[in-house]
Amino acid sequence: RHTQRGIGMLSLFVLIAVVSLLGTVTIRLAPVYLDYWGLTRVIEGVVKEHNGTDASPVQVRSTLSRHFVTNRVEAVSIRDLKISVVDDNVVIDASYEKRVPLIFNVDAVVKFEDARYVIERK
Repeated sequence: RHTQRGIGMLSLFVLIAVVSLLGTVTIRLAPVYLDYWGLTRVIEGVVKEHNGTDASPVQVRSTLSRHFVTNRVEAVSIRDLKISVVDDNVVIDASYEKRVPLIFNVDAVVKFEDARYVIERK
C-alpha cells in the first residue's frame, strides 16, 4: 500500500505562480507606499512647524518646497498640492493617485485620499 508524500507537480507549479505574483506585486507597490510615508512625514513636520502661527498659504508652500527638496520627495510635485484657507485655517490637501505597471498590460492604481492636513492659525 503506497501513500503519496509531498506535493504534486501541478500543485507545485500553482504554488510557484501564486508566490511569484505576490512577490511581483509587493516589489512594484513597496516604493509607492514608501514615497507616501515620506510625503506624509514631511507634511506633518511642516504642520507642526506652522501650527499656532499666522502662516499664509504662500509661506506654507515655500516651506513645503524646501522640505521636498531636502527630503527628496518625488511622489508628488509641490504644484499638485492644494493649499487653501478654510475657516481661518490653512488646509493642505495632498490626495493623489499613482498608477504602477505590474505585469504586461496590467496596472495597479493606488489612491491616497486621506492626506489632508490642517494648520491652525492664531
